[in-house]
Amino acid sequence: MNERLAEHRIRSTCRELMAAGGRLSGRALRRELHSRYGAVGKTARVFQIWREEAAANRAPAVPPDVALMAQRLREAETTAAEMRARAERAELREEAHQAHWAVQIDQLREQLRAQPGYAAENRRLQDQVLRLSAELKAARSQLARHE
Repeated sequence: MNERLAEHRIRSTCRELMAAGGRLSGRALRRELHSRYGAVGKTARVFQIWREEAAANRAPAVPPDVALMAQRLREAETTAAEMRARAERAELREEAHQAHWAVQIDQLREQLRAQPGYAAENRRLQDQVLRLSAELKAARSQLARHE
């Protein structure tokens, strides 16, 4: 009967061999698993764990202050991305608000223009303004002559 090797056994064996001898192949790991536990595990699973452990082993040790700064950088980048997204949403809301009120104003103007007699009333008021302006100018000139 096939026995499934626990992942922690594969990982611990892999780490021990890497620490002892440096470079380790996937086949050498499987041979060691067979000699220790009498089973080699599924090839794809063992090789995946071996690749993960080899990648972790290759990563150079990072000083704590550098790791802290890298963490702060990641946090700052995350915060900046969130703030950028928030600003974009605010800008979109503002554009929607402006468009909404522009449509409302345009509709009101159209309603006003559609009122019966709007153009005639507008012309009558403009004529009245011109007539009153002329009368004011004449009154000022008469006042200037009498002084």
